[in-house]
Amino acid sequence: MAYIAVTAPSDIVYVAGTINGTETIWQEINKQWYGYADAVEDGTYNVWVEMYDAAGNRSEYSTVMHYELPWFVTDRTAEDVEKRTEKGFLNARDLNRIEKNSFTIGNLAALVIDAKYDWVVGELPRASDYKRIRLQVQKLRDYAHRSTTPEVPDSPLNNYQKINEVEQIQKDCFNIYVGNKKNVVYAGEMYAGEGGLL
Repeated sequence: MAYIAVTAPSDIVYVAGTINGTETIWQEINKQWYGYADAVEDGTYNVWVEMYDAAGNRSEYSTVMHYELPWFVTDRTAEDVEKRTEKGFLNARDLNRIEKNSFTIGNLAALVIDAKYDWVVGELPRASDYKRIRLQVQKLRDYAHRSTTPEVPDSPLNNYQKINEVEQIQKDCFNIYVGNKKNVVYAGEMYAGEGGLL
């Protein structure tokens, strides 16, 4: 999931609109409005919003934004390997995406992640590269995971299931981070079964 930030004038009290043609809920956090949408591989987000101020005046704004947000491939299959589809091979593009995802998520979560994302075609990963990738993903999993999040796979990372697991860990961690950004306490009170007197 991607979160897109839009800065609006200070008198705006309501924002609605779409990201890549899909309606999204916009919420204000620290004077910025955030909309949430599915991440896209090319990082291009077409944003259209309508804004209202307290007097009911309406204005529109549209733009194309480019965000390098994590994008994950977690659905590789044995058939991909057998038929030699694009997802059936681990290539420089995959390695760059995987390591860049770890670095980006780590940066958002204030984790120090050592990453290499300048892989070129023909460059072969060594045991030390796989070790680095596993350490990156372990840091992310230690930061946030669900009960269904897979464990970090053992070395070597030499089959499609293990690569799926690596990217699923990244995806779960990122989605938890984005979900936490969306959790806002309104009016200074908790509202989910909290006990005590008000």
